[in-house]
Amino acid sequence: MTPSAIGRERRLDAGWGELAVLEMGDPGGQRLLCLHGWMDNAASFRPLAGALPEFHWVSLDFAGHGASDHRPAGARYYMTDYVFDLDAVLDALGWETCTLVGHSMGAAVAACYACADPTRVTRLAMLDGLGGGTEDPDKAGERLIRSLRSVREPRDHRSVFDSPELAARARRTRRPLAEHSALLLAERALAPCDGGWRWRTDARAMWDSPLWMTEAQSQAILGGIQCPSFVAITPSLVGWLGERVESRLERLRTRATVDVLRVEGDHHVHMDQPERVAGPLRDFLNQEDPNHD
Repeated sequence: MTPSAIGRERRLDAGWGELAVLEMGDPGGQRLLCLHGWMDNAASFRPLAGALPEFHWVSLDFAGHGASDHRPAGARYYMTDYVFDLDAVLDALGWETCTLVGHSMGAAVAACYACADPTRVTRLAMLDGLGGGTEDPDKAGERLIRSLRSVREPRDHRSVFDSPELAARARRTRRPLAEHSALLLAERALAPCDGGWRWRTDARAMWDSPLWMTEAQSQAILGGIQCPSFVAITPSLVGWLGERVESRLERLRTRATVDVLRVEGDHHVHMDQPERVAGPLRDFLNQEDPNHD
């Protein structure tokens, strides 16, 4: 991996604490603010940054993930909270505008932000994500029950691993992920402890949200996005969203031009096989902005 893909560490004031970012690539290149998936971290974008070194990659550790601070006592880790953190990060970077690149949950956060403030997002790339997670409103009561139970009976990171390699192996049991990708994520997410290594990710980030969007709400947000957009779709995303993939793409096209990449691979294809995503993403990022005078 090239030195530019290994990254330069930086910490930013988010108002309530500090968020860590990993800067990679060419500082003079097009600015990409990258948002990882749930329980991942900023290392998620190291393989793509290595494949596309001409861009200025700033990969964020969401609150409670990677090297970022945990939220204060009494705070929560719900999806909309990350949207407000993103606004604070842009202010701390001094960036008036940027391109957002999000994977999975990061794609949902990026979509929400692009809808909320179209003036700050010049382009949007969603990697194996297409808007926010949704749920049948009839399940709202069940969700509240699960959410309250998850707070009352919190999980923690009790396992201690002898090495980062063993932690990475455990990480791979949750869903398909290449060995080298799991190790990248594990190395950034681990902290030394007595007897070995333990996850430093805030266990509160695993609490169930008390409320999910309806499909209509998620699609309304996609319909509010105005910037050119890129969507990488794997069989994993199709398996999760089913027919909603096409209806969401149609809604996204209401006000945005959309490039779609249908790519073979698992949920972390941008890490496992970055070459499958890098070329089409480069072409999208280098397109002339149709809204530019």
